[in-house]
Amino acid sequence: MTFADTLPIIINVLLIILLIVVIILAIKCIIVVDKADKICDNVEKKVNTLNGLFETISFIDGKISGLFSLAVGGLDGLFERFFKKKEEDEE
Repeated sequence: MTFADTLPIIINVLLIILLIVVIILAIKCIIVVDKADKICDNVEKKVNTLNGLFETISFIDGKISGLFSLAVGGLDGLFERFFKKKEEDEE
């Protein structure tokens, strides 16, 4: 048996080993992706449970902002009337 005869056998054995390793790595990658998908689903469920809380906070923030805007507008109108009367009196 010469080197030219044994070389194809060695290459075939190495290719079979490489194919087995690639199959094992592909299976492990599928398992990792499946676990990551489960984690993403779990995080999405937890975030969706907090959506109600965030909507409530946003609603309260809007109402408080509206009240402060109303109060500042009222004070602005009061000061404007006060200073306009004073300016009219001075003229």
